[in-house]
Amino acid sequence: MSRRALLILIVLAGAMALSIPVLAIGPLPEQLPDGDTRPVVLSAELLEPQRHNALLEADLRIEAKDNLGIDHYEYRWHGVVPGEILETSAAKPTVSYVSALPETRYRLEVRAVDIHGWESAWFDAWSGITPSAPTVVVAGDSIASGYTKQWFTGGATCRDADYSFGSTVHRMLAASLPAAWAPEYANTAFPGAGVSSVLNGGSDSCSDSHPSQIEDIARYTQPGSWNVVVITAGINSTNWVDVVKELTKDTLFSFTNAGDKLACEVAVTDRWDLVDRQAEITASTSAIIEAIERRTNAAVYWASYFAIDGSTIAPGWSPIGPECADEMAYALGELHDAIRAGLGVGVRWIDVADQHVATQQWAGWPHPSREGHEAIGRAVAAAIIG
Repeated sequence: MSRRALLILIVLAGAMALSIPVLAIGPLPEQLPDGDTRPVVLSAELLEPQRHNALLEADLRIEAKDNLGIDHYEYRWHGVVPGEILETSAAKPTVSYVSALPETRYRLEVRAVDIHGWESAWFDAWSGITPSAPTVVVAGDSIASGYTKQWFTGGATCRDADYSFGSTVHRMLAASLPAAWAPEYANTAFPGAGVSSVLNGGSDSCSDSHPSQIEDIARYTQPGSWNVVVITAGINSTNWVDVVKELTKDTLFSFTNAGDKLACEVAVTDRWDLVDRQAEITASTSAIIEAIERRTNAAVYWASYFAIDGSTIAPGWSPIGPECADEMAYALGELHDAIRAGLGVGVRWIDVADQHVATQQWAGWPHPSREGHEAIGRAVAAAIIG
């Protein structure tokens, strides 16, 4: 070939090269023996615990690809050495902290597994300090505060966190979790508190003043960890205490079951002011939930009241006997409806109205006895643990 022809070929080749765009070709997927390709994790993020999460669980946000589809994800906590490999759903991936320790530095690694069992490479999803242990806060009125009183002439114990059903909740939650993750427990309830008192504070029957329970809840809960708030409140937003006092006098002198039943009907339909207070109870309940959800990530549980018909104020004497069961059930139902109307969809209602809750006698009636608090606490803990 002549030098002139060679020069022409070189020029033509250069022109062709300039006229053809360069294609950006990434690395080819890894080909596996069965002709499949290995899945790839593109991104992964561990979210902070939120109110919908179970205790010691948090959501994973993962983007991965595979030619046939992701079957599930696997993850492991990496401390000094890699930990146990655990599995989570591809549809709603979550991570459990059970095998980790609180307030300890870890790295979280995740990988995708396809429908044939092929695994992606490990991907670092998170690195940092794990959250602190969960916190349980019990709020509300004398049912929640652990109120006790024995004699009519003596003083009362208005707040006893260890006597309250919250103590049982705390103990049962601790038993369901690894010892390192045993929850903290705080009780902000006080006797006499209605729903407005949970919001704004007030004075109890021991003449002590208390701040807003919302402020206490915000102070006790831990950002970035799991928080549970349990509330019992609402009945003190009506004149129910005075109604029960008068009803006790009425049944004492009626001497017949029919007379007792009539007294209960009059008490519930004529003396009780719930009808006038329903709208306020619903509105204040809604405000409580809004304030807790705005200021914390806590999961909220609201425990109902329990039936007091058939309970005894003294050995052998039940001031509100079983003949009043229908009237008491109606009263609880109406009050509970007013409360539940303000709860919204994110709050779990715990109904103990049909459970036997033992009460104190004498001056402490009809507040729960220790056995009664344990019964309420077991119901609440079961709802939280699931």
